[in-house]
Amino acid sequence: MRRWVAALAGVLTLAVAGCSDLPGGVDGDLTNGWPAPPAAQQFRPAAAQCHPDVVEQGTIDDYAPVACRGPHVAETVAIADLPDLPAGQRKGRAFRECSKRVTTFLGGDWRTGWLVLQPVLPSPQAWTGGARWYRCDLVETSPVDGDLVRRSGSLKGSLAGAGKVRMTCADPSVVGERVAAMRPVACAKAHTAEFAGIFESKRASAAALTAGEMEKGCHRTIAKFTGIPDNGSVRNRVGWLGFPPDNASWKLGDRAVRCFLWLNGERMTGTYKNAGTRKLKIHYVYR
Repeated sequence: MRRWVAALAGVLTLAVAGCSDLPGGVDGDLTNGWPAPPAAQQFRPAAAQCHPDVVEQGTIDDYAPVACRGPHVAETVAIADLPDLPAGQRKGRAFRECSKRVTTFLGGDWRTGWLVLQPVLPSPQAWTGGARWYRCDLVETSPVDGDLVRRSGSLKGSLAGAGKVRMTCADPSVVGERVAAMRPVACAKAHTAEFAGIFESKRASAAALTAGEMEKGCHRTIAKFTGIPDNGSVRNRVGWLGFPPDNASWKLGDRAVRCFLWLNGERMTGTYKNAGTRKLKIHYVYR
């Protein structure tokens, strides 16, 4: 077969080269006037799209966005570009940039909601080919069991009001030193915990975060939220529940510990924001 192809090619070449009499309107230039082929287009995802699954890398082969008004798991909030970075720095940089970009979309800090922020990057092969985009995806999580929520509708503005995505009041299930579940409750109803805010740790790893650091950080956060003095009496007035990020989120750059006011199981009604010392009297004694 190879010999036949080679011989045929030779015959065609000789035939063209041997032509001396050309028809009218033919100049013998086989490329003159042919349009240049279009430039190759790299795959780039679009913002304002939703997706049936959570992914860490995006390729054209698995890109199948769905309408946000229908069931989905992840929502793309923003698309932007990274500088040329080593592989080990790309996820962390994308995570930090996404953290800034999603705030306006949500109407608040994403870390104050039952949300996961997932940066999506091109495949290593696409990066080598010049792709520098990153995608900022948001995912709702269930406070009860931590599972990802298959939701319908956009998350836009979900932290600006009193929607269910915002961390507010809850009834935690506490087993020993561990919180097994958080069941959201309207603050106007009886509950045992209320979200007070976050504090950021400077530890290099989640494993390095100590209980003492969490207590100090949450005490400071709760004192500011409730309007009580941030001094040694905080531990005598309130209890706390602290939720640090998991190891994967910590490595990406989420160092925010979520702090809840907790009165050791006592029932509260209404918000305790700016409750002050008249409402939060000293009633815990440590010996």
